[in-house]
Amino acid sequence: MKNHILLGKLLLNAFKILVKAQNDIESDLKDFKFINELETDFKNTNFKESFKKNFFTLLIIAILLESRVSKKHIISYAKIVIYLRQIVTSTDNIIDSENKGLIFIKNLNNNIVSNSLLMLICQNFLTKECIELNEGKDTAVKKIFDKIYLIAVSESLRDKSQYSEYPIEKYILEKIHTGIGGELLKISLEVPLVIEDSIKLKEYSSGIFEIGMALQALDDFFDIEEDERSGKVNLLKSTLLYNKKDEEIVKEEYLKKVSENAYNGFKILEDNEFPIDKKEAKKVLKKLFELRGLKEYVSILD
Repeated sequence: MKNHILLGKLLLNAFKILVKAQNDIESDLKDFKFINELETDFKNTNFKESFKKNFFTLLIIAILLESRVSKKHIISYAKIVIYLRQIVTSTDNIIDSENKGLIFIKNLNNNIVSNSLLMLICQNFLTKECIELNEGKDTAVKKIFDKIYLIAVSESLRDKSQYSEYPIEKYILEKIHTGIGGELLKISLEVPLVIEDSIKLKEYSSGIFEIGMALQALDDFFDIEEDERSGKVNLLKSTLLYNKKDEEIVKEEYLKKVSENAYNGFKILEDNEFPIDKKEAKKVLKKLFELRGLKEYVSILD
């Protein structure tokens, strides 16, 4: 019960930081002459709604708060998380011909043009925040680009056409999911890791990496048919291909392993005094399963 109360308070404080950061971003966007063509969809009407739509953004901000990062930097860190989230989403939009995100350009009907411009806008603001935080140095900016390159390499390895045989599970985890899973979630902590002197933050980042790996494996379960249609390598597909057991058994074992890996990540957070235990972690994973249409597999989390 104590962890439940502490986590709730921490996430509520993270929500307040998030709202301030979102308001700052909306103010920054007003500097553009085409502001009337820009719209945001931050889902910040209340904590409950934001919790559903922005849980992992709130978790990252909560981790920053629990790491005791500089109070004068916390809004900037939250803005960087949002900019990175939009850059990643815009990239996905271009690759998958989708129109998701937090910031939109209303009258640009070309998906590639619209998302490319959004990435330039967010990268501009992100660079500005990083340089100001880093007292004029570009160390944090370079760190972000190093991680973006790593993620891009992993994404490029998803194209199934480059392989003569379907990649095995170990290869997918080490070469693909490391970037598009672990590093993708952890990238939101890279700037504060450069700026702040916090051992706890370094430990938390390890936990976030493991959670990111589990989330990507969960996405591969949910997206197996879509990945097959688009010619992308998929972890569940590989697991099924090289396993002789009954398909449903393989799927259950796969999800059990995913949940165990996620629990390991949350355990790293708990071991470093973040107020989350297995009971609270289970609630998070249960909600993720339900949101991805995997309600029938929730019992695996027990």
